[in-house]
Amino acid sequence: MMQLHDMNRPPKIVILAAITLLSGCANLQPGPVQAGAGPSPAATQVAPLVSLTPYLDTLTKMAPGDPVRQQAELAATLASAQQSRSADDTLRYALALGSAGHPSSNPVEAKRLISELLAGTHDLEPIELAFANAYLREFDARVALYADLARLREDSEQRLKSLDASAESRADTLAAENKYLRRALAEAERKLEAVAEMERSLLEPGAESGAAEPPP
Repeated sequence: MMQLHDMNRPPKIVILAAITLLSGCANLQPGPVQAGAGPSPAATQVAPLVSLTPYLDTLTKMAPGDPVRQQAELAATLASAQQSRSADDTLRYALALGSAGHPSSNPVEAKRLISELLAGTHDLEPIELAFANAYLREFDARVALYADLARLREDSEQRLKSLDASAESRADTLAAENKYLRRALAEAERKLEAVAEMERSLLEPGAESGAAEPPP
């Protein structure tokens, strides 16, 4: 049984993606300033660090274990995406929709939403783009896996149908052979009964008519 603290823990792929993306941000730190050089205008304006917390929160709430919690988060992210039409809300809804382990999971639609989002005009930061691309690959892999499973299921059903037809044919053959054996057995029993009746008639007193009488 899944422990309660495991249910509230983000999936491993989320943790790995977050670590990879955040470690990449370390390379964005400004380099050493040369002596005598004044700060450039770009250096004085540091872009705010975009947090992945909203996306991680959504993925945590969509973790398996509580269907009511999952459905509530899915509905909330859908409402936000429809109301704001923003890229980040659309991405959150796609992540919720594509998450595995809930009845409404649809990685095909989630993949389409993220693909259209990345192909169009958006205001996602590089770390958000990397996060979206990581899940786009994950959803693409799941879609391919589901397609393989569907083909295997279809092949299995076809084989079962073939086996059923073969078994039905063998059953018909066995029924015919059984019918023949029953008739042969009945005929053998009839002949055996006739022989037994003949033997009984020979053993009855006076059955041997015309037999020579013993001498006086």
